Amino acid sequence: MDDPDDTDPGLAGLSPEFQAMIGGMAGHAAQFAAMLERRSAAMSKDKAKDKDDEAYLDSYAELDIHEDMLRDVPRVESYRKAIEFYGAKVWNSAAGTTVVDVGSGTGLLAVFCARAGAGKVHAVEASRLAHYTRQIAQANAPGVVQVHECLAEDLDLGAEKCADVIVSEWMGYFLLFENMLPSVLAVRDRYLKPGGLMLPSRARLYVAPLQDGAWRDSKIEFWRSVSGVDMSALVPLAQATAAEKPQHRQVPVDGILAPAVAVLDIDLHTVQDSDLNRLYADLAFEIPPGRRLDGFASWFDTSFGEAPDVLSTAPAEPLTHWRQTAFYFRQPLDGGGGVQVDGSVLVERLDDYSRGYRVNSTLGLRAESGASSRSSCADQHVGAVRERRPNLVPSEVTGCASAAVRRRTAALMLSGAAIGDHDAQLGSCKGTDRLIHFFSGLHCRSS
Repeated sequence: MDDPDDTDPGLAGLSPEFQAMIGGMAGHAAQFAAMLERRSAAMSKDKAKDKDDEAYLDSYAELDIHEDMLRDVPRVESYRKAIEFYGAKVWNSAAGTTVVDVGSGTGLLAVFCARAGAGKVHAVEASRLAHYTRQIAQANAPGVVQVHECLAEDLDLGAEKCADVIVSEWMGYFLLFENMLPSVLAVRDRYLKPGGLMLPSRARLYVAPLQDGAWRDSKIEFWRSVSGVDMSALVPLAQATAAEKPQHRQVPVDGILAPAVAVLDIDLHTVQDSDLNRLYADLAFEIPPGRRLDGFASWFDTSFGEAPDVLSTAPAEPLTHWRQTAFYFRQPLDGGGGVQVDGSVLVERLDDYSRGYRVNSTLGLRAESGASSRSSCADQHVGAVRERRPNLVPSEVTGCASAAVRRRTAALMLSGAAIGDHDAQLGSCKGTDRLIHFFSGLHCRSS
């Protein structure tokens, strides 16, 4: 372990380019903090949440978001097969099965439920798209599907505990981004009968160590030479900025270095909103000899009770519009002759943005020789928001992700560069005592 040093060397000794980069990013961080302070002073938490909801729902009035979801065959087929399974097994033989579809969007799942034998389907859609959802319901399931244009929390069905089934496609990037699940749980607590069915019934979120040379070559190594022009001066800036935001992309199957760890495993019949405030999991894996740790990949799966199909967004499964969510380090960690990694991942709901989460991971490294090294990973803030919504993180601070990686939202992020990968030898494990500390706040939803 390094000797303790109480002195602060500041930026002295660093290159002028690196000093300028750190100074600029520190300025951005200060702007961000000041903006949050002004926001907190200007409006109450309830008013801030109302504005978040308004912008969020406006994004779901646009057709391209729904097209992405409807073209996602694994997503659509998993729900269709689960609904048909229960329709054949229960709904056709039970008189008047009542279903509530939370976040109905175009009404596809509501129509599936009606065709499977549900006697009544309440389709809840808070965006302006509800105008068209009514027409789709009338064209495909007249008299069965009733559309409610309201927030799920404001739904009024009269009698309490009147629903036999609640169906919803609430999952976002990293499963929880967009924080729609509490709305589903609010409907469950008010209207689901004892012994009623939640679809999906269970959800699990996974994290695994990742080697992804294609991403690093594309985002970092690209800058070493562009069209025969030496642009290697931009590599440090590319390293600092490319790893700032989570990437919603298809990660290589052979890049997963160890079995995934479940960060979250919830039963939708019993989970409470408060259970989603803080999630924690221990990490322990080896970077195999000759491999390299570029960051972490995350994905989720959902199951539908007794129905056999599982909707999985894992790298080895058919691609979905969620892809996987990857968090990359500025500098990779070379496994050398083999490195043992121990640590933890913490996921916390943001106070400042009602649909956001923060992801924080701390790692410790131990070489196969037994030499121990503590590690901390780069500090990141991540926000996924629609490009035209009032951004929690201003676009001039974070920059928008390309449309190609949008799901229903565009990814934005601010990095706390002061923590960052301060050790230039991060790729080497010998005799260094380091931190790899990764911190991300994310904002998203699903419907």
